[in-house]
Amino acid sequence: MKYLTKKRWASVRSGQAESDAASWGKALRAYREQLETLRGTLPEHVFAFFDRADIHDGELLHLDIRDGSRPAPLDQLPRPWIVPGDHPVRVELAIMDTYDRRIWGLRYSAIRRILVDFPSGKPLFHQDGDGFGDVACHELSACGEGFLRHEILFATGATILIEFKDVEVHSRLRQPEAAPA
Repeated sequence: MKYLTKKRWASVRSGQAESDAASWGKALRAYREQLETLRGTLPEHVFAFFDRADIHDGELLHLDIRDGSRPAPLDQLPRPWIVPGDHPVRVELAIMDTYDRRIWGLRYSAIRRILVDFPSGKPLFHQDGDGFGDVACHELSACGEGFLRHEILFATGATILIEFKDVEVHSRLRQPEAAPA
């Protein structure tokens, strides 16, 4: 992450100095300016997620990585292997918002790169046995050759980085389970 870095997050989270909060505010403003340059590269409803969705303190519900290079589904006869060359990897993730009311689903395709650093070589607020923890922050940026990069930093210090050409975003209200009878 370029603006909302792990080091900056740890610093502001510790709440030890006003200068840390000021540094965070300055970085956030710089990130928002950079984000605005991407407005026309995505459909408006997709851009709105990166611009306005409140997922800070949200929860990662699932992360699914699929390699689409298999030439035939498993229930069909094998076909000759080919080199697809069109970035066949796909990623789906779901994040519940801060208020446990809305679930955001993101489907990335044409993946060039994905990195998952869990629990993290440089943990923050992580103890053995923890999951990813709450979402701390996330950034969207351009990374060349028509690809975008979405990075998510979790409070534990874990990170997810996805470089992609296409992303779909949808949301739905969480349907609480009925109380046991």
